[in-house]
Amino acid sequence: MAVISCLKSVILPRLDISRLLRICCVFGVSVQTVYMFVLIVREALKSSSEKTNSRQSAAQVLFFPDKVFACQQFLFNGGCSRKNCQFSHEESSLSKLVRVLSEAKQSLDVCVFTINCRELADAVIRQHKNGVVVRVLTDDEQMGSTGSQIEKFRREGIQVRHDLSSFFMHHKFAIIDRKTLVNGSFNWTRQAVTGNRENVVISSEEFVVTSFAEEFEKLWEEYDPSKRFGVS
Repeated sequence: MAVISCLKSVILPRLDISRLLRICCVFGVSVQTVYMFVLIVREALKSSSEKTNSRQSAAQVLFFPDKVFACQQFLFNGGCSRKNCQFSHEESSLSKLVRVLSEAKQSLDVCVFTINCRELADAVIRQHKNGVVVRVLTDDEQMGSTGSQIEKFRREGIQVRHDLSSFFMHHKFAIIDRKTLVNGSFNWTRQAVTGNRENVVISSEEFVVTSFAEEFEKLWEEYDPSKRFGVS
């Protein structure tokens, strides 16, 4: 333990050869033994630091419902010019989610069971108009549900694919630039925003993002209509 205590001052800054030799003389151990110990501990400390930094930057957690629905002008323009606006002009889970989606620069892949929240749909459309490659996967039975934004996506030229199954395409995730994952219990509906108890985790953890990206690509290929109907 005494050797370890003395080594602390050596490991953390830089390896001082003269101090290392003094430690060897005092405790009667070989230079090679102490040197190897220093290298092992340094590597362990480096790995621990990298994992800590990864955990610190990996995730943000949002909880719904919001108390009041966000004002669209506040969401997209940063302010509202209307008098007596009844909608929220404060930071909320919805505003944070819209901001994350708006950070897409190259690609935005959306895989959500049902989408009828106009504000989230508008955030997706804005990215499409800004040149971001947008792809949407959804459940076939939900496409015709009240308030569905899917046809709006298609009118804007956004690529949309869906399952053809009696079972649900029940995922609720989005991937921004293949670097950030948005995932949770949250369907993109107005009820989920201000009614339901919902959660969203926003993660940049590489392994997690890659796993979801692979799932998206698998489903995108599986739901390709040209393969489904034999169109060349």
